[in-house]
Amino acid sequence: MIGDRKVLAIVPARGGSQRLIAKNARSLAGRPMVAWTLEAARGSAFIDHLVVSTDDPAVAATATEMGWPPPFVRPDHLSGATASVIDAIEHAMEQIGGDWDYVVLLQPTSPLRTAADIDNAIRLCDEADAPAVFGVSPLPKPANFYGRIEPDGRYQPGGVDLDRTVVINGAVYVGRPEILLRDRTFQSEGALAYVMPFERSWDVDTPAEFAVCEALFPFQASEKP
Repeated sequence: MIGDRKVLAIVPARGGSQRLIAKNARSLAGRPMVAWTLEAARGSAFIDHLVVSTDDPAVAATATEMGWPPPFVRPDHLSGATASVIDAIEHAMEQIGGDWDYVVLLQPTSPLRTAADIDNAIRLCDEADAPAVFGVSPLPKPANFYGRIEPDGRYQPGGVDLDRTVVINGAVYVGRPEILLRDRTFQSEGALAYVMPFERSWDVDTPAEFAVCEALFPFQASEKP
């Protein structure tokens, strides 16, 4: 809890992937990739309850082995490539029941996000009375590296406001359930950005991103709690 507000975390981890098959259960730094998200959630001071939503038996087994409640098995219409994460959240909340002040979405494809990142995002949402907060990261290169290509193929430097440009990194989303389910997005009017460093903001979707993420892992698996 944060104050007297109850916090529910949901880890959506379907088995299918078009570019990196079974990525959530693939070993990264000695553990299934989903395990690093579950470990970060375990370290949160504010999460009251967590559930994994999956159609992958390997992901379910990892969650159970780590002592989390039995995962919810997604119905077929929430397991395909076009499945909406908001629909998966709604399904999980219907299965859990109860009243929650915040719902936190933790995608297993962001294994470098920390417990502190989760709690800082929740705290920001609560203290600012915002409808939602989501993780962002700065662009990976300084402003003078960016430009545009003109119709004739010439490179033209600048042209965009890079000082305020960020990338939604997918690492952590916090929202108020009634607003989230009404708007079907975390990007409701008034939503705030929680800025994370680039090195913790990787979102794994391809073999190359998986390899880079593993190379950037801050500790060897044997040193992780």
